[in-house]
Amino acid sequence: MNRQVIVFVGIIAAALALFAAMWVAKIPLVFFIVGILFLVVVASLFPELVELKEYERAVVFRIGKYNRVGGPGWILIFPLIERFIVVDMRTQAIDTPPQAMITRDDVRVKVDAVLYIRVVDPKKAIIEIKDYKNAVVELLRSNIRNAVAKMDLEELLEKTEELDSDLHAIIAAAAQDWGIATHRVEVQSIELPPELVEAMRKRKEAVEYKARAETEAAARQISLDILDKAASKMSDRTLAYLYLDSLKKISEGKSNKIIFPLELSHLASMLSGKLTEKQVKGEITAKPDYSEIINSLVEAYKEKKRDIIEESVEKKQEAKKEEKPAGEQKKLPP
Repeated sequence: MNRQVIVFVGIIAAALALFAAMWVAKIPLVFFIVGILFLVVVASLFPELVELKEYERAVVFRIGKYNRVGGPGWILIFPLIERFIVVDMRTQAIDTPPQAMITRDDVRVKVDAVLYIRVVDPKKAIIEIKDYKNAVVELLRSNIRNAVAKMDLEELLEKTEELDSDLHAIIAAAAQDWGIATHRVEVQSIELPPELVEAMRKRKEAVEYKARAETEAAARQISLDILDKAASKMSDRTLAYLYLDSLKKISEGKSNKIIFPLELSHLASMLSGKLTEKQVKGEITAKPDYSEIINSLVEAYKEKKRDIIEESVEKKQEAKKEEKPAGEQKKLPP
């Protein structure tokens, strides 16, 4: 715009100077008009200086036809007969918008991919295709859709790198005719339906719980095997001592109780009686005989259970005797 203003002001100034000179020299008006036309032609043909950066190239068209590729640096453009288009030669990252797709097992997903390209032939990038960026994006979208339709969801999630390689090979072959070099294609994200994500999360938790349970069971089995091997080498007295020692530890504390199935006082009295007899005989030693204690507990348990059974039988017999007179009264005639 500034150049056009300068050219316009220069033409006006030159025209005025020429008119003044012709007026003084008494030159006819026709020469003045010819001089003005000459200045206009020269001004229109005056070249424009265009600066192109290192990563820029200019595709120049002269009278509508391809003429040359200019740059980098300064180039001359004749505005009356030439037009140019600047092309960026740097690597560009083109992010494709996520699109909904359906896998082979009928799962709807959204795939987002990014494409890295670079213009290597400015002439082809401008002449062979109208909009090379939009062209490579649409080409990538269509090929992703075709590839996803041939894969199951599990296969799609596992073979993302293979999908990137296949897409890169397809895009590179097609974009080569447009003067475009494809560096790589990356599938950035695969968005799954929310209900499927929740199901996969629960499945993962179930697998982790199963693995943890199996580990705990294996550890418990190992501890039981070790305990079984150790117990097989112990004597009855040692086992009895460990049993009573465990009862002692369990009963420690204010809120801990040990409940026996029979009356403890009866068992204790019977056991104390047996121990007293042995004490009278002088058989109590410094270390108690736990086997004798256990045998006494067993005998006391059997005796108490026998008493309970006999008492139950007696109660049943008395109940039958009480019901018999009542039955005989019903048999009497009215």
